[in-house]
Amino acid sequence: MFIVDNSLCIQCGTCAAGCPNHAISLEDNEIKHDASRCNSCGHCLAQCPRDAIMIDGDGYDVEEVEEFSNLTKPTAKQIRRQIMMRRSVRHFNEEEVTEEELQLILEAAKYAPTAKNCQDNFLLVIKNPENRAELLDRSMEVIGQLGKEFMDKVPGLGAFFTMKYKMYKENGEDGLFYNAPVVIFVFSGSDLDGAFCAASMMQMIDAQEMGGCYLQLAADPFNKDKEMKSYYEIPEDKKCVIAIALGHTDDEYFSSVPRKNVPVVWR
Repeated sequence: MFIVDNSLCIQCGTCAAGCPNHAISLEDNEIKHDASRCNSCGHCLAQCPRDAIMIDGDGYDVEEVEEFSNLTKPTAKQIRRQIMMRRSVRHFNEEEVTEEELQLILEAAKYAPTAKNCQDNFLLVIKNPENRAELLDRSMEVIGQLGKEFMDKVPGLGAFFTMKYKMYKENGEDGLFYNAPVVIFVFSGSDLDGAFCAASMMQMIDAQEMGGCYLQLAADPFNKDKEMKSYYEIPEDKKCVIAIALGHTDDEYFSSVPRKNVPVVWR
């Protein structure tokens, strides 16, 4: 719900100029709001220099708003270093992932950008060891079936799925979650929104000096087996975009690694 405090508003017009949907206008020295155009993105609140605008109710809580300045943002050098030093971690120790650490990761998902501010991502967090073992077993059965289905159509992919399944059945090897203490599955109506959500969480995982790894293969069973989605109470209109294995690690990295340049067309 859009709320404006006219006693604080100085009619500067910043909110109207910054609204991407033209839901706000300044008429006769008063802020007018068209709710039919508004998607509650919060641009107006963030840009208001006098705290005259609030977005509250309807699932939003104005109490969580934090003020900040450019001085609190990380520098370009800090961001560059974090990007270059990130690794896909597949070895985890027994240190528990705390509720505080998890809440920061989930908060990162909450603030990830979504198209039209739809905020329709859905998360499944697997932390209990018994639940993780159950999901691993169910997922591996689907992976084994996918191996058979792809063997004729895409032999390389079929062989990969089959190898993962056999290693699990014969040796108990977890080639899906890598024995991570926590696995988070990202479901969404949009691949792009789900990817942004996962990337935001991964950034927070890295910032807390934990290890994480994107798991595309772990997402496939949910999209193949409708019964799995129903069992875990996943909305039918959402697909599993990606999963993330995360936890504390003893792995150490002392440098970045070389990468190929991204092809760029300049005009």
